[in-house]
Amino acid sequence: MSWYGIDAADRALSRTRKALFEPFDFWKWVKLAVIIFLLGGAASNYGGSTNYTTGSQDLESNLPVIEFPETLSVPAILIAVFFLLILGLFFSYISSVMEFVFVESLVKNEVKFWAYSRRFLGKGFYLLLVRLAIGLVFLVLFLIAFLPLIAVVLEGSSEPAWPARLGVVLWLAGSFVVLVLLAVAINSLLSLAIPVSIYRNKGILQAFRMVYGNFRKCWQEVVIYWIVRFVLGIGVVILAIFIFGIVMLILGVAFLIFDGVLYFLFSSLASEPLTWILLIPFIVIELILILGAILFLNVPLTVFLKYHLLSFLEAWFTDAEIPFFDATVLEPETELSESEPGF
Repeated sequence: MSWYGIDAADRALSRTRKALFEPFDFWKWVKLAVIIFLLGGAASNYGGSTNYTTGSQDLESNLPVIEFPETLSVPAILIAVFFLLILGLFFSYISSVMEFVFVESLVKNEVKFWAYSRRFLGKGFYLLLVRLAIGLVFLVLFLIAFLPLIAVVLEGSSEPAWPARLGVVLWLAGSFVVLVLLAVAINSLLSLAIPVSIYRNKGILQAFRMVYGNFRKCWQEVVIYWIVRFVLGIGVVILAIFIFGIVMLILGVAFLIFDGVLYFLFSSLASEPLTWILLIPFIVIELILILGAILFLNVPLTVFLKYHLLSFLEAWFTDAEIPFFDATVLEPETELSESEPGF
C-alpha cells in the first residue's frame, strides 16, 4: 500500500511554492484571494462555536422582552425570509462555481477569473443542486434522530426518569457524531469528484460515482488521506492564528497611533462630535486594509491545502487525468466546444 496522502504533502508544498513565489505575482495573489473569499475558504477553514445552556431563570432575568411593532405583518416577514433565502442560494451558487474556478486556476497555474467563471456556470449549478439534495437528506436524518426525544416528551411525564434521559442524550450524541463523520466523508469525496468532472468532462454525479468506485477498491488510502488531512488542517489553523495575530497586532498598533494623531489634530480644529465623524472614513479604510491583509495571507494556506487534495487525487486516481502545469507531458485540454454534461 502506497502512502499517497503523505507523499501528496511534499508535492503540494512544491507546487504552492512554484505557483505563488516563482515568480511572485501580486495581482495573481489578489485574484486568488477574491476566489477564496467567494469560495468561503476563510469561513470554512477558521471557525468555531460555543454552547451555552440557560435555564428559565436566566431567560427571565437576562433577556429583554422583545415586542414586535404592530406594523410588522406576516407577509413582510415572509418576504424578508424569502429574500434571505434567495440571497443565500445566490452566494451558495457563486461558491459552487468558485470550486471549479479555484481548481482550474491551480492546475493551470493561470488565474483567469472571468473566463473560468463563465466556463463553469453550468457545472457550478449542478454542484449546488447536489449539495442541496445532500443537505436535505442529512436534515431528514437529523430529524429522524430526534424521534426518541419526541417519544420521551410525549410520554406525558414532566420529569422523565434519568435512565430515559441518559439514553436519549447518548443516542443524540452518537447520532450527531455519526452524521457529522458521514457528512465530512461525503463532502471529501465530492471535493475529489470536482477535478474529475472538469478534466474527464463528466457530470458531477457521474464523477462522484467514479471516485466512489475507486474508493471501494482502495479505501485504505483515503482513510490515511483523511488522517493526514486532519493533521494538516490543525497545523494550518495554528499557523494561521499565529500569522493573523501578529499581523493584526502590528496593523492595530500602527492604526491606533495614526488615529491618535488624527484625533488630536481634528480635535484642535473642530468639536468632539465632528472629530469622530471625520475619523469614521479612516477607521473604515483601516478595517478594509486589515481584512485585505488577512485574505492576502490566507492565500498560501488555502492553496497548499487544495494542492494537497489535487496531488493526492493525481496519485490515487490516475484516471482523473489532471493536466498539471508542472507535468512533463500535458494531457489534451477539454475542448470548450464539447457539450456540457449535466449530472
